[in-house]
Amino acid sequence: MPELEWPPFDPGALVGLVGGVVFFGSWVLQAIETRQAGQPVVSWRFFAMRITGSLLLVVESIRVQSPGLFLVNLATLGLMAYNLFMAWSAEPAESS
Repeated sequence: MPELEWPPFDPGALVGLVGGVVFFGSWVLQAIETRQAGQPVVSWRFFAMRITGSLLLVVESIRVQSPGLFLVNLATLGLMAYNLFMAWSAEPAESS
């Protein structure tokens, strides 16, 4: 079995790693909120986390010079921004 060789650590890669963790964390948040509500829930927090993760992944795609990754994450960023706007528009103001 061939050994997996990791390239030398690049501190710039932290942006992409954090972006990936935040992006995945939005799914965890959605699952927790759904479990608590007892029905599917997609809150503004989910969209906010997606925007943050997508923005970091756009920066990472520029760093690694990946046009495909850049376009996918830029489109995701735009769609999540629209969804966040719609979620804020639809929710009544919270008291806390």
